[in-house]
Parts: sequence; C-alpha cells; structure tokens
Amino acid sequence: MMFSIPRKSFGGPLQFLVGRDAEGHWLAVETHGRGGGMFCDRSAALRYAVFETGHRARAVRVTAKTLSLL
Repeated sequence: MMFSIPRKSFGGPLQFLVGRDAEGHWLAVETHGRGGGMFCDRSAALRYAVFETGHRARAVRVTAKTLSLL
C-alpha cells in the first residue's frame, strides 16, 4: 500500500536550479537540498526537474552559476 505524503511536511513545493558543476556536468538541484541529480545533457536535467515539480510555472530555473550536489 502506498501513502501520499503531504508537501507541507517537506517545507513547501519543490523548486529546482539547473546548471553545470565545476567539471561541466549538468545538474538539477532542488533549492532546499531535498533532491537532485547529474545528467548527460541540459535537456535531460530540465526534463527531470520539470517532472519532479509537476510542470509548475516558475518552479525550474536555469542558472549560469556553478552548482554542486552537496
């Protein structure tokens, strides 16, 4: 049996930044540290972030700043 966990318990809706790390890998990083990943290209990172945010407007931003997963 699966249970739905209310988004409130996670501190609000998910938001992601998509960009590159210092080594040039594409990352999608949740802004509150609740998730993320490394991807082969920009479109894969965006696809993941858009899916995870439920296609909400302005929930995914692309940045030129250097990102990290930790």
